[in-house]
Amino acid sequence: MPRPSRWTDLVTAAGEEFREHGYDHATLEGIGARVGILKGSVYNYVGSKEELLLAVVEGPARALLKELERLREDTGSSVAVRLRELIRIQVRVFTDHYPAAFVYLQHVGRPRSPAFALFDDMDRQYVSAIESLIAEGARNGELSLPGSPRIAARAIVGMLDWMQHWFVPRGTDADQALADEMFALVLGGLLAGGGVHGLSGALAAPPRPTRATSGKSVRG
Repeated sequence: MPRPSRWTDLVTAAGEEFREHGYDHATLEGIGARVGILKGSVYNYVGSKEELLLAVVEGPARALLKELERLREDTGSSVAVRLRELIRIQVRVFTDHYPAAFVYLQHVGRPRSPAFALFDDMDRQYVSAIESLIAEGARNGELSLPGSPRIAARAIVGMLDWMQHWFVPRGTDADQALADEMFALVLGGLLAGGGVHGLSGALAAPPRPTRATSGKSVRG
């Protein structure tokens, strides 16, 4: 009888090892130890540590793009509704693929082998989809931007990416409540951003005191 495959356990263990120690300091010995096998047995599944990293990041990347494609097909909902769903999706992927999703965020864009170019392209698709959604809201008057959709999209992505430093799944209801709280922060900025930006002149610092022509300070 063939021995059962430990592949799923190995990928999960690799995600935990990379999250805890970082890719550069993680070892195949440490990954194998998490599932109770020796380093030599790990090589029955992969030829290198980089192959394991690819396997770890593929799950959350493909899950997010699949959900994003579903959201793109929803043309009947308002931009705000779709943006809320996008943030909920992102938090759900963080939960369902924890900690692999954060390993992905730590390594996307880092120079590695050509095999990682696929994930860099996925990341660009993700940012572009958010930018297009915000641009749509600006065109139809639903959103009031302080600047370009490009900057707004990157600010949202930055906020979500930063979750890698503090987020721990707490359960379905709590995680959705967190997603909706973050959405409220985002939407508040996108609704009022244009008006606040228009007040920037009034918020400028008052002019510094100058000296009178007699050489004395204006304060006497």
